[in-house]
Amino acid sequence: MWDPNASIQEKQKMEQYMKEKILETFNLFAQDKKGYVDKKEIPYIMRFLGKFPSEAQVSKTILPQIEEDEPSESIKYQKFEPYMIQVLKTNEYDPDDTDTLLAAFRQLDEEKKGYIEIDTLKQKLTTMGIQFRPLEIEDFIRFATNGDPNATVIYYEDYILRLQFFIEKHMDSVTKQYNPEK
Repeated sequence: MWDPNASIQEKQKMEQYMKEKILETFNLFAQDKKGYVDKKEIPYIMRFLGKFPSEAQVSKTILPQIEEDEPSESIKYQKFEPYMIQVLKTNEYDPDDTDTLLAAFRQLDEEKKGYIEIDTLKQKLTTMGIQFRPLEIEDFIRFATNGDPNATVIYYEDYILRLQFFIEKHMDSVTKQYNPEK
């Protein structure tokens, strides 16, 4: 959405629209709509806005930049908004492209079967690299299996296509209200 080559007036409109979307999203997660959220909500807010930082990036990079001088369990909107605007302008934390995701799944699929067993994937997600939280694993598996409660494997090419479609559809809904003619 951000166009660095746009006119100053157009950039101002884009930034105003970003602020509206950030506030709208922040308020979905805000406690009693009082201008703050639990810091555990920050990655969810960012994902809703189309940015996908890892949990490590959230805890080591993002939270220290948006916390008050005295860290607490809450993040104020006044600290989050300028940071998020910068992230949106720089395309930082954009989702991986489909080729990168496919390559990652193929690394895990040593036998080249086209799928990964859910139990194997759960084990890897909780013991390797940046470890997923239980709720993240449940959400991921539900989405990756298209909600099939009896699934025992994830066909990763199907998952990647569904994910790509979902992200595009979601971002279209987030940006469709932007009207540069305003």
